[in-house]
Amino acid sequence: MPDDLFLIDGNSLAYRAFFALPESIATSTGFPTNAIFGFASMLVKIMTEHGQKPTVVVWDAGHSGRKEVYPDYKAQRTSRPSLLKQQWPHLEEIVDAFGYANVRVEGFEADDVIASIAEKARHAEPPVPVTIVTGDRDAFQLIDDDGLVTIMATARGITDTKSYDRQAVIDRYGIPPELIPDFYGLKGDTSDNIPGVPGIGDKTAATLLQQFGDLETVLASIDEISGAKRKENLTNHAQDARISRDLARMNRQVEVDLDPTEAAAREPDRSRLREVFREFELRDPLRRLEEALGSSEEAAPAAPTESQVGAVVREATLEDVTALPAGAEVAIAVHAPEVAEGELFAAEPTWRFGVFPTADDARDVLVGEAARPEDLVAALGDRPVVAHDAKELGLVPPGLALDTMLAAYLLEPARRGYPFAELCEERGFGTAVEDPAGAAAVLCAALAGWQREQLADRGLQGLMDEIELPLVDVLRAMEVAGVKLDKPRLAAIRERVHDEIVALEREVWELAGEEFVLGSPQQLGQILFEKLGLSRKRRGKTGFSTDARVLQAIRDEHPVVPKIERWRELNQLAKTYLDVLPNLTDEESRIHTTFLQAVAQTGRLSSTNPNMQNVPVRTELGREIRGCFEAAEGMVLLSADYEQVELRVLAHAAGEQVLKDIFLRGEDVHTATASQVFGKPAEELTPMDRSKAKMINYGIVYGLSDYGLADRLNIPREEAKEFIDTYLERFPAVHAFMTGTIEQATDQGHVTTLYGRRRQIPELKARNYQVRTLGERLAVNTVIQGTAADVIKLAMIGAHRALREEGLTTRLILQIHDELLFEGPPEEMDRVRELAIREMVAPWPHDPPMAVAPGVGTTWLDAK
Repeated sequence: MPDDLFLIDGNSLAYRAFFALPESIATSTGFPTNAIFGFASMLVKIMTEHGQKPTVVVWDAGHSGRKEVYPDYKAQRTSRPSLLKQQWPHLEEIVDAFGYANVRVEGFEADDVIASIAEKARHAEPPVPVTIVTGDRDAFQLIDDDGLVTIMATARGITDTKSYDRQAVIDRYGIPPELIPDFYGLKGDTSDNIPGVPGIGDKTAATLLQQFGDLETVLASIDEISGAKRKENLTNHAQDARISRDLARMNRQVEVDLDPTEAAAREPDRSRLREVFREFELRDPLRRLEEALGSSEEAAPAAPTESQVGAVVREATLEDVTALPAGAEVAIAVHAPEVAEGELFAAEPTWRFGVFPTADDARDVLVGEAARPEDLVAALGDRPVVAHDAKELGLVPPGLALDTMLAAYLLEPARRGYPFAELCEERGFGTAVEDPAGAAAVLCAALAGWQREQLADRGLQGLMDEIELPLVDVLRAMEVAGVKLDKPRLAAIRERVHDEIVALEREVWELAGEEFVLGSPQQLGQILFEKLGLSRKRRGKTGFSTDARVLQAIRDEHPVVPKIERWRELNQLAKTYLDVLPNLTDEESRIHTTFLQAVAQTGRLSSTNPNMQNVPVRTELGREIRGCFEAAEGMVLLSADYEQVELRVLAHAAGEQVLKDIFLRGEDVHTATASQVFGKPAEELTPMDRSKAKMINYGIVYGLSDYGLADRLNIPREEAKEFIDTYLERFPAVHAFMTGTIEQATDQGHVTTLYGRRRQIPELKARNYQVRTLGERLAVNTVIQGTAADVIKLAMIGAHRALREEGLTTRLILQIHDELLFEGPPEEMDRVRELAIREMVAPWPHDPPMAVAPGVGTTWLDAK
C-alpha cells in the first residue's frame, strides 16, 4: 500500500493557531508570530510523529457556491484580524520550506478540495490512505468504512490532537460519519452561520438520528417526536434543516490537479527552514525540528548557505596570548575542566580556553589550558575583549568591548534566557573547529559581529557602552565582597519565629474546629467560606481565592483571619530567609548573592541565592531580619536611598510642572498630592488621605486600574475611579504623557526609556481588552521604571569608580531597588556620604533633581 497522504486544512490550522495562542507572541522587533508559531509547531509535530510523508496544505479560495444557496453563509465572520493578516503571507513560505505542496482551487473552500482529493485517493489503484488534519469536526463525514481516510483533529491549543476513525466518531456522537451532514442540518453550526433548527443541539440531534436514521426520516416522523416546541421548530424550520445539511455536506467532485498516487514525500529545504524559523524566532519549534531531521537517515545535509566561520587551531600558552598584537580585539571562551568520577582530587584541574581575533582576516584561533579563567583574563591585559557572560569569568576583562549575553538581552529583553549555543544556532553560525573552547571563541566573534549591527540599527550601542558593559565589573566586585550575616542573632529570631508558627497553627485549628493544612488554599478556602461562611471575594482556578488581598478584606469578619495572615507572614519569612540564609554564608559569615543583569524587561537588576531584592522592610519581623546584616568588625554600613526616584522621573518625563514644584519645594509628595486630589490643606488631611494619595502616585507609575486601586484600598470601585480621575485632572501633563506614550507605543510597537532602552509591547495590538490594557500599563511603567533603573545603574558605576579613584577602602556591596549599600571604616563615612550623594544625583541633570537620603549604622537596619 502506498505511503499515507496527509491533507492539511491550512485555513483551519492557521485560524486555530491564531486564536489559541497569545497575541503577545512576537519577534524581538515586534512582528506578531502567534499564528506562525502555532502553524509551524503543528507541521513540526506531524513530521516528528509521522516522519516524511507526502503532504498537501489546502487553502480556501472561495465559498464553493454556498453563498448562492444561502446568502448568510459565514456572514457573521468579520474580516481577518490585522495581526493575523500580517502573518498570513508567510504561512505558505513555511509550507514550501517543509517540502509540502500548497494547493487552492479558485472558487472552492479548502474542505471541498480536501474531500475531492481524499475521494480520488480512496478510489485510486492501489488505494492511497489519507490522514486529514483539521480543526473542523464536519470533516468527520469523510471517514470511510475501510479505514482509508482518518481525521487528525486539533483539540485544545494547537498541537494537542486526537485521531478519529469510523468507530471513534460513533463513540463520540453515537452516529456514523455519513450522518455528520444530517447532524449539522439539525443542530446548525454557529462558526459558519449554518442555521439548523432552533432549540436542537448536539445531544438532541444525535438522539433523533439514532432513533430515525437520517434527516429526511426525522422530518417525516415529526408526529412521533416528543415535545410540542421541538415539533413546532422542526415543522417550521424543515427547509432550514435541509439547507443546513447541504451546506455542511462536502463536495467530493472538485477538479483538482493532483494525483494522489504520484504524490511523494519531498525532502525539506533544511537551510530555508532554518532561515524562516530564525527569522520569526521560533526557537522551540526549531529545536524540535532539528531533532526530527537529525534523526532521519534521509535528512538532507546542512546547506552550504549556513554561516560557517573558518579558523585554524593553534595550540598556545598564556604567554602566546600575551604576545598577541596590542589593541587587537579578541573573542574568548573558556570551558570548565572535565573531571572523571572519583578523580576530583587526582590532579589540578585545568580550564580549556580559546582566543580568536575578531578581525575579518583572522584565521588562527589560539587554544590552550589555564589553571583558572582569571589567568586568561590577566594574560589578555587591557585588550578589547568579546565574551559571553563575562561576569562568570571571575575576573572581568578590563577591556570588555562586548558581552554577547548582554547584547542579546538588550535586543530581546522578553526572552527567557540567553544560552550561547542557542544564540549561535538561531543565527546559523557554525564552524569546523573541533576544540570546544576554540569553536566557542570563533562563534562568539561571529555572533558579536551580527549583534553590533543590530545594536546600531536600534540605537542601543550607547546603552551597551555606557551602562551595561561598565556595570559588569561593578556587579562582580559586589558579588565578591558580599555582606556579613550575624548568624547567632538570626538563629535566635528563627527559634522564636518557629515557636510562634507552631502556636499560631494550633490557635487556627482551635478557632476552625478542626485540623487542616494551613498552606493549602483549597483546604483553607473550605474552612473560611464553607464552614465559617465568611465573605467570598474572588474565584480562582480551584475555588474562591484566599490570597493576601482577600484575607485583608475579610480580616474583621472572624478572629481566625488575622492569625492566618500572621502565620503566612512568618512561614514565608522562615522558608525564604531564616531557614536558608545561614546555609549560604562563607567562612567569614558573608553572603555572596549573584546579581542578574539580563532578566527584567525594564532593565532592573535582580539577584538570586539569596534574592536580596526582596529582604523585607515594612514589617517588624522584616526589619529584624535586616538587622541581621551587619558590617564587618571595625566597619560600618552606609545606606544611600533615592527618594521617590520614579515619581521624579514621571514629573520630568511628563513635564508636569505642578509635580515638579512639589519636589522643588521639598514637600512630602504624597501629602502634597493628597491636598491636590482631595482639595484640603495639609493640616486637615487624615493618614488615610495620604495613604490613598501614595497608592495613586505609585499606581499611576505601575498602571494601576480603578479596580486594582479599589481592591488595594478596600473601597468601592466608583470611589477609586473618582480618585484617579481627579488625580489626572490635577496633573493634566501626566495624563497627556500616559496617553501619548500609549499611542506612540501602539504605533511603533515599542517604548524606550530616556536612556534608549527598548522594550517591545506586542500586547497593545491584541484584540482582547484585558491583554491590550496590560500593554498600556506596561508601556507607561517601562518608560518610568526602566529610566529609574538606568539612573541607578549609572549611579553604581559612578560610585564604584569614584571609590577607587579617591583611594578609599569603602566598597559598594549591595544594590536593592533604589538603594545602594556601602561598607567601610567609620573615618571614611563623611567622604563616602558626600561621594554617594554626588554620584547618585549626577546621572540625572533634570528637573526635578534627584534626592538621596544617606544613613550610617553597624547594621543594615540601623543604616536604613
